[in-house]
Amino acid sequence: GAPGRTTTPGVLFAGLAVVLAAYVVYAALRSPGSSTTLIDGWGVDAFEIAAAAFCVAAGLRSGRVTAAPLVLGIALACWGMGDTVLTIESLGGATPPAPSLADAFYLAFFPLSYVAVVLFIRGETRRLSSPNWLDGAVAGLGAAAVVAAFAFSTIEQTASESGVAVAVNLAYPVGDVLLLLLVAGGSAVMSGRRKGPWLLLAAAFAVNVFGDSSNLLHHSIGATHLGTFVNAVSWPISALALAGAMWLSPGLADPLAPRKPPGFALPGLAAGAGLVVLVLSSVTPIEFEATGLATATLILVVVRTLLSVRELRAQTRHRHHQSVTDHLTSLANRRRLFDALEALYAERPEDRPAFAFLFIDLNGFKRINDSFGHSVGDEVLISVGRRLQNALRPGDLLARVGGDEFAALVIGAGPAEALAVADRIRAGLVDPFTLDAVQAEISASIGIALAPGDADDAGGLMACADAAMYRAKLDSVPVARYDRSLDRGGNKLQLADELRSAITTGQLVLHYQPQLEFAERRIATVEALVRWQHPDHGLIGPLTFLPLAEQAGLMSRLTFWVLDQALIQCSTWRLSQRCVRVSVNVSAGDLTDPTFPDTVA
Repeated sequence: GAPGRTTTPGVLFAGLAVVLAAYVVYAALRSPGSSTTLIDGWGVDAFEIAAAAFCVAAGLRSGRVTAAPLVLGIALACWGMGDTVLTIESLGGATPPAPSLADAFYLAFFPLSYVAVVLFIRGETRRLSSPNWLDGAVAGLGAAAVVAAFAFSTIEQTASESGVAVAVNLAYPVGDVLLLLLVAGGSAVMSGRRKGPWLLLAAAFAVNVFGDSSNLLHHSIGATHLGTFVNAVSWPISALALAGAMWLSPGLADPLAPRKPPGFALPGLAAGAGLVVLVLSSVTPIEFEATGLATATLILVVVRTLLSVRELRAQTRHRHHQSVTDHLTSLANRRRLFDALEALYAERPEDRPAFAFLFIDLNGFKRINDSFGHSVGDEVLISVGRRLQNALRPGDLLARVGGDEFAALVIGAGPAEALAVADRIRAGLVDPFTLDAVQAEISASIGIALAPGDADDAGGLMACADAAMYRAKLDSVPVARYDRSLDRGGNKLQLADELRSAITTGQLVLHYQPQLEFAERRIATVEALVRWQHPDHGLIGPLTFLPLAEQAGLMSRLTFWVLDQALIQCSTWRLSQRCVRVSVNVSAGDLTDPTFPDTVA
């Protein structure tokens, strides 16, 4: 937009603030009891209508409609219309009726403002629980009960108006207190944000409380100079502050700010006030209105408590579900799996059913994840989870325990049933996955451990299945059942130790893949490919043990060994008049090592 457009609200607000300041000075300096219809009547009415329009404009700024400023603007317009009606009824020195048509406009302000504040809270936080909705109503009823018990009869005796008029006068401060307490409760919900709009709202409603209380006393016990001043300036100040709060940006939320739990101080005080009123009513005469309001307060407190308990139970269930569920695949997570295993092992041995634990590691997923990105990789994991779930029985438990690692707990399964489940899992992964019009294949290496024979606890059974899975991967077979003689200690740590010793004990060998030049009919270059001649598992390819070397920090030693052996072989060939080039693969970690050029040289 044009530069001038962005400053228009600020200019309008400043202009209204200057007019308001001039009126406040005028009201403070004028002689007691003096007022003019032009300034105190039509002038204040026009100012309040202008503040309402300014508030409505906040709901229509930038071409988007926002409900909270619109509703609050309508509320302010109702109050301005009430003042306008009162000015008309007071023309010529006439005394307005009590209650009058103006009171209908005035009282409409309160429910509209309540709705506007709730909409503002929901618009900023996107969440507002039922107890938060009721806190303001509970506090307002409690305050109304106290006011009715201790002030209603006194005011009714000292005022000439009817009981209805006195009740209307009492409705104003009670309504102000309700709105003020709602804003105070909303401050806890707005944790992590700048509190500028909330401070302005609270200040505006606090001014309302003083103004309406002053007006109540003015009609009940007579006017004072201070009371007249407060009654004159409070509503223009409040109207401008409310409109300004709708324009003031709340700022960005702080994601690191701790969430404050819902407070119980306000509803607790309200319940105590209602209880005190009911106790006093049993020993001394108290107005019927006060006991009714106190009873309504306690009933609403009970409703609020029941809603809080229900919401707490729902949150507890939700958080427990989150704690045992994998956020990506919606399967069980490692914690849920471990809890289920521990529950099975907690049974007495004679009552414990036989069960199988399958550890499933995906082959080919890393290539997909690196080639297509993490978002595609996530979709593949979700699809894999569905296929694995379809391969299991309804009572079996499937969990995602790591990046591309899954596990299945099959209750009542022996060796044959466990192998049958593993076959169904493999069959479910046969069909390729379609990724951006490209088909990718994924297989699985599966390790099986059986209870009660393979381990005596949950952690031991998981370790056994993990060891069997790694043996399946090393032996290039799809499924391996845990064998104590082969897999004892056969985990990542032992394999890393074995690889560390393999580099220095001659278990590694180089194979050379030739690159032919057909035009000259000769081998021009060979590529050095490392293999691990494992004493138990035979010849292991680099795709199996190189990731282990990366994780164990052995890649630099392995690269140095490959370079050294490749140079020795190249020298031997050249001494025998075979002039070929030898290429050696290196890892990304080697290229980022500042000492690597010196190593090659």
